[in-house]
Amino acid sequence: MTASWGQFQSLRGIRQVPDDVVLDFGASPRTYRPTTKVLDLRPHAHGHGPVPIDGPVDWSQLDKLPDLLTVEYAGPARGIVEALATRPGIQFLYWWDAVGDVDLRATGVRSLQIGGLRLRSVAVHERLESLQLRRAPTTVRVDAADAGHGLRLQLFHDASDAVIPVGVRGTRDLWLRVGGEVSASVLSDLTDLEELVLDFDKPPGNLTDVAELGRHTQLCVLKIHNAYGPVVEDLPELPALRELELGGTRMSTAAAANERYRDTSVTVDVWRAKTDEWLAAHMDNPFRDWIEHGEEFALAACEAYDRARAILDAITPIDPDRLALAESALRGLVADLNAVNEHLGEIDTNYREQAGEAFRGLARLVEIPAELERQWFDEGRRF
Repeated sequence: MTASWGQFQSLRGIRQVPDDVVLDFGASPRTYRPTTKVLDLRPHAHGHGPVPIDGPVDWSQLDKLPDLLTVEYAGPARGIVEALATRPGIQFLYWWDAVGDVDLRATGVRSLQIGGLRLRSVAVHERLESLQLRRAPTTVRVDAADAGHGLRLQLFHDASDAVIPVGVRGTRDLWLRVGGEVSASVLSDLTDLEELVLDFDKPPGNLTDVAELGRHTQLCVLKIHNAYGPVVEDLPELPALRELELGGTRMSTAAAANERYRDTSVTVDVWRAKTDEWLAAHMDNPFRDWIEHGEEFALAACEAYDRARAILDAITPIDPDRLALAESALRGLVADLNAVNEHLGEIDTNYREQAGEAFRGLARLVEIPAELERQWFDEGRRF
C-alpha cells in the first residue's frame, strides 16, 4: 500500500538531523554539529582559533554540546579547569603549553595528555586512568592517588635526562619515550613496574646500564623500540618476564633474542629488524624504516633526503640566496618523493606523515616560516 503524504512527512520528521549550533568563545562565532564529541579549543597565533589569544573566554558555550567527550587546549588555564569541573561528561583532555600549577582533581577527566616548558605541577584525582606528560620540565611535580599505582603513565621527553616525577613512581605501567640515549637507572625508583615500553625517538637508540632493569622483579612485559645498541646481550634475568618485543632493531639483536628465549615461557616479537650494513649507511636518515617496503623504495627516499640535507647544511645565515636555495632543496625533496611514489611504490598515509615530519625538520634547520614550509610541502605534492 502506498504511504500517504502525511505519513511521509511524519517519517521525515523522525529522521530529521538536529540543526547546527553556533558557539562563540570570544574570538568569533563558529558553527558546530550539536552531536560534536571532539572539540579543538587551542588559541592560534594568527587568531584563527575559536578561543581568543587573550582576554575572557565564554566557557558557557560548552553547554551547547551535550555529547562532548574530548577537548584539546593550549596555553594558560584562563578558566578551563573550572569549566571542566562543572561538565563531568568531558573525559579526555589534551592540553599543550600548559603554564604553572594545574589542579584537575575536581574534573571528570579520565585520560590526560599535558605538557609545556612552563608547567610546574599537575594534580589529578584517583579516577584518572592514563596520564601523558609530553615535553614537560624534568622538575614538574605530579600529585596522584597512591603514587600513581593505578595509572598508565606516559612520559615523552626529547632528551636523555628523563626523570620520573616522585608522585607517580608507584605506576605499574610506563611508556617512556626519550631521545637517542637513556640509562635504565632512571627507572630505579619504580618498584611496582610490571609493563614497560621504552621508545627511542632519535638514533642511535642506546639503552645504557641495562643491568639496572634487574631490580624490576615484577616486570612481565618489556617492549623496546628503535634501540640499535646492545640490549639482549646485557639484559638481566627478569623472573616475571613473559613478553619481549623488539621493534626497530638489528637483525643480530633479533637473532640473539630468539636464541636466548627459545624453549622458555617468554614470547619474543620482533619487527622492523634491519641489517648492520643498512643501519651503517642510513642510521641518521628519517626514512630508514622504509626498508620494510623494499630496498629500492627505501634507498631512493633516503638518497632524496640526503641530497636536500646536504644543500641545506651548506647554506649560511648571511647567504644572500638563502631563501631561494632552501626552497629549491625542499621542493626538490617533494619532487623526488613524487617520483618514488609513482615508480617504486606507494607512499601511504603513514609514510606521508613521516615525510612531512622530515620536511619540517629540514625547514627548521634554515628557519623557514611555517607558512612557507606548509606551502612548499603541499604545492606539487602527489602523495
